[in-house]
Amino acid sequence: MAKAILVSFISLVLQSCSFTDEPFGLFSTSVQGIFSAAYSTDGTHVLTGSLQHGGSLWDAKNAERLFNWNHQASLSSQISAAAFSPEGDFALTCDGSALVLWDVGNGEALRFFNVTSEVLHVALSPSARTALLGLANDNAVLFDVQRGGIIQELKRSHSILSMALSANGTFALFGQDNRQAKFWKLQAMKLINEIETKGRLQTVELPDHGEFALLTVQHVDAVVWNMHNDTLHSKLNYSNRFFPSFSSFVTARFSKDGTQLLTGNTTGAIERWSSADGERLNRWITSVGSGIRPRIFPVVTVALNDQSKYVSAITSDGTSYRYAL
Repeated sequence: MAKAILVSFISLVLQSCSFTDEPFGLFSTSVQGIFSAAYSTDGTHVLTGSLQHGGSLWDAKNAERLFNWNHQASLSSQISAAAFSPEGDFALTCDGSALVLWDVGNGEALRFFNVTSEVLHVALSPSARTALLGLANDNAVLFDVQRGGIIQELKRSHSILSMALSANGTFALFGQDNRQAKFWKLQAMKLINEIETKGRLQTVELPDHGEFALLTVQHVDAVVWNMHNDTLHSKLNYSNRFFPSFSSFVTARFSKDGTQLLTGNTTGAIERWSSADGERLNRWITSVGSGIRPRIFPVVTVALNDQSKYVSAITSDGTSYRYAL
């Protein structure tokens, strides 16, 4: 009996520490690391803000740098935040309070704007009609990136730690430092739900339709919450009573139909989950550094390609990974 318990315990330990195949695609976008990164929805393009050479758009499949995207000629911009439109045709880069809208197809800069405060978080609506901006002055604004100017300010009183916009541009979600999640319907500019959580919301995410939301609290909770009827949909089973998790989720992306969820965390792990029951479906571990370099690099952004059956992730050192499902 004791032997059987011991075998079961070892099996549980090995299962909790196991990971799947090596990446089939791997390349570096930066020599010294990155300020920011964003994948297009399908993971075919990745946009990075390098510490050394500013902004760059990459063909993630062929590991090819397509364009250098800096806000001033012959100068490297500190791209602190970036986002693609849901269709992948446009991208927005932020350098402090300066914004530039880009054409992904030909690499041309289309619009230049300035806002009143440094941009910390950014998301683009379909066809890049508007941008949702989370600012360093604790404000959130809906910005017209075609003509310029603030369309609406979403009244706030606490710092934004994380932000998400549904792919249809209808719903916005903010994770705040006062342990609250605020859920807005943008067309009506109406706050439709306010949720109290167990701690500071480090990462939030919405699926395309905006019905559910991922809410994560560092070392405490990761739940998929029904934002419309205010009920728990599922809880991610990322820890167990023998080995509690010491990692935190940094980034997340729902599948197009909302049934799956891809996350990246502080310990370099990429995980795919069932959003229906919170069960982990896959786990991949990114490479570790050597020598005087840090041994663990957080995963800063991810993408899930449903049709081609692969996942993409980029770590804070600027390395892009692709794994087969």
